[in-house]
Amino acid sequence: MTQVGQTLTKEQTKAGWKRLTEKQQRFLDNFMHKDMTQTASARDAGYSNPTVDAVRLLRNPVVQERYQEMRMEANARFGVTVEKSVRDLKKMRDDAWQSGRIGEAIRAEELRLKATGLLVNKQHIMHEDMNGLNRDQIVEKLEEFRKLAENRMKNVTPDKNVRNKIADDSVDSDSDQNNTDSEDRQGANV
Repeated sequence: MTQVGQTLTKEQTKAGWKRLTEKQQRFLDNFMHKDMTQTASARDAGYSNPTVDAVRLLRNPVVQERYQEMRMEANARFGVTVEKSVRDLKKMRDDAWQSGRIGEAIRAEELRLKATGLLVNKQHIMHEDMNGLNRDQIVEKLEEFRKLAENRMKNVTPDKNVRNKIADDSVDSDSDQNNTDSEDRQGANV
């Protein structure tokens, strides 16, 4: 792969290759080293339509080859690979789950899915013309949006009854009876 400003060989020119531009290299530097999203990397590199340009850049064969080179360099320098990161995140998720730290477990799984490309953050932006609507119509539109958002959300909150049921099943009946007796006594003292 040629670096920025480096001339291409005759074979590369005949094959339709183009040089990596400084702007493309800035995008890759931002994306790889500054922990920026694709869109933020493109915006910071100076692209006018960063969301679209980021996707196009990562599909560009010249940019893609340099991106792969940069990943291999990072792996050689720091021993970082996607596979190792995913493995570490899985271990973190499992440890957090076993310790009852559900929020940390969910976050580790989210990061793991993002690293593998199975989870992509998408924002759906709706444009509605609210000019000329009265208050009731605006409230109705807001309710439509709320229902739409509610239908798209998934509840990942663990059911407390399931956790309590598991805990109750693991306790023998004698200690369970003792807990009930002490609760009855506390209620009588109140």
